[in-house]
Amino acid sequence: MPRRLRELAQPEKASHSVTEDTSDDAFVYCPSCGRAMHQGDCIIDDALEEKLRCAYDDCILDANIAMHSLHAWDAYRELYKEETVDWPEVPIPGECYKP
Repeated sequence: MPRRLRELAQPEKASHSVTEDTSDDAFVYCPSCGRAMHQGDCIIDDALEEKLRCAYDDCILDANIAMHSLHAWDAYRELYKEETVDWPEVPIPGECYKP
């Protein structure tokens, strides 16, 4: 069973966090599979440099690529304003959002 970020103690979460907000409820986006998720649902993978990967087992790319693709929801929307203009401020975890 994979370990999730929400299972870590707060000091450990800070070193693994994708977002500036280290809370489990912060939203993360994976462009590899196009889904939003809570940061706490992300899988910890100590074999990877960044140590976090997409929460969904069926993510289309392997763990190394998917892990590098995780973005804070707000940061991704800011980076790709034109492509994400119709996206909600607060996503639905598990929902697919494609630019």
